[in-house]
Amino acid sequence: MSFPNVLYGPEGEQFSRYTTQRWPLGTQLVMQDGRKYRFTLAGGTTLVIGDLLTSKANVANDVDRTGIAAAVGSKAPTLTLGGATTANLYAEGFWNISVTPGGGESYLINNHLAGTTAVVFNLESGHTLRTAITITSRVDLIANPYKSVIQTPVTTTTAAPVGVAVSAVTNAEYGWVQTAGMACVLTSGTVVLGAPVANIQVAGAVGPLSTTIATTVVQQVVGTCQRVAAGAAWSAVKLLLDG
Repeated sequence: MSFPNVLYGPEGEQFSRYTTQRWPLGTQLVMQDGRKYRFTLAGGTTLVIGDLLTSKANVANDVDRTGIAAAVGSKAPTLTLGGATTANLYAEGFWNISVTPGGGESYLINNHLAGTTAVVFNLESGHTLRTAITITSRVDLIANPYKSVIQTPVTTTTAAPVGVAVSAVTNAEYGWVQTAGMACVLTSGTVVLGAPVANIQVAGAVGPLSTTIATTVVQQVVGTCQRVAAGAAWSAVKLLLDG
């Protein structure tokens, strides 16, 4: 049985690549043994098989924006940005309210035009403002995490890890990234069999979870090591990014 946002098999689909968007971003593909994948759009350069990937960084001009008054029930709130945005950059992304009125509310964006001033963001069907927005509200525009995914950056992670590349999806091409189950992942440092591996802020790699609290708080566990490979090689990891 399949639901609109969950597909089941067949084996081999996880390696497919598409020049057009076949499913909504983030659609989940589940294999019989529990391995899971998410449908993504590649950003920047061609994805490298076995690399840990992250969402692209937030656009600084598009977060913490001053609200423009909008009534309860509005399906098309507006926002003035700090710089010009391209049409539908935030389609399938999120309109998050970070400061009250409306603080804590999150809405799915269907579409929007290009622009800077009073850009209209049409919300997805089933979404209307539940709290009136005022100029005191602050809005963050957050792109879909599976849109324009990139290799985990060196030194400073700029967004959340989303999965591991399983095929060489090229820039602006669609494909699948693995989020759960047994995978083959680039390793940096000395990982330990049966122990957690984390995003250690080394390009595209996972490594041992630090035992230093100050370091651990900036790492995210992405799975458990099943077989140890040498540094700069690929270890077997049971991914835990998707349950």
